[in-house]
Amino acid sequence: MGGKLHPALAFAKQVEGWSPGIFSKIDKWREPESPAPWQFMTFRQCRAWISDWLKHNPAPKEGFLSPVLMKRFPPHIVYMALAAWRTGKTLLHCDESLFRILGETRQTDALSGEMLRRLPFWGFWLDFPADTVFAEGQGALMGAFFTLADHDNQTDALLALTLAQDPLSREHIPLGMEYLALTNPVSTAISQQDKGIHGFWNAVLPVLFWLCSENSEWGRQGKPVRPAPRRVGKHQRFIPPDKPVQIFAGVRAGSALRQAPRVSEASTSVERSSAPHRRLRPHIRKAHW
Repeated sequence: MGGKLHPALAFAKQVEGWSPGIFSKIDKWREPESPAPWQFMTFRQCRAWISDWLKHNPAPKEGFLSPVLMKRFPPHIVYMALAAWRTGKTLLHCDESLFRILGETRQTDALSGEMLRRLPFWGFWLDFPADTVFAEGQGALMGAFFTLADHDNQTDALLALTLAQDPLSREHIPLGMEYLALTNPVSTAISQQDKGIHGFWNAVLPVLFWLCSENSEWGRQGKPVRPAPRRVGKHQRFIPPDKPVQIFAGVRAGSALRQAPRVSEASTSVERSSAPHRRLRPHIRKAHW
């Protein structure tokens, strides 16, 4: 990254600057013993948390809690995604070759959204391959925060908060907010989205399902990976780590995929004179999640 602040860290820093101290009391507004351990907090808890902060702080002049932006869209996805991410500050880098090949399988269409409850983190940031464009006419996205929550209509959903460009730019808010219901199959929920977002879900869901699989090779053993709360006085609190945790996933699989064309070409040249040889294409075995 050439010494520049990672976009996820820069965006989180900017949001905290707009609403100082808002994350310090979040543990007061989430259920410590949640009946759904796969989610960090609910929309109901998030609304109570934000309302409490606005009650005890002057309305900010800029940012998602400013009166101008609050009239345009509710900020709950932003704060839920960042609150869940702060528990571990996980920055996930998926090997680019694996990312692209997984997206080509399109096997996620038949899978159940219920599987996403196996995601190992409450919240995490996923880097996208450089210059990735998911829909025609839209710019490249740098990555996204992901977390799971229930929506207002009691539908469990995957939340995504995408960043499109330098988050320190003050000219506009460089993000997108999406949620995908955990339907069975997941293609049902995708079909209910605007067509412009179909490419995004078809590209990122294979990676997320891969993270849920038992052999997903991201360098840590045991799931789910969620921090234990610490007792501070009479209360339990989640203390964010001082530094982000960077995870490089799919390194071995990506390396094997890049080696495959060279192996295939060498094999073809050796056997060309003796027998016909079908050239192999790098691939992921479909449906083997």
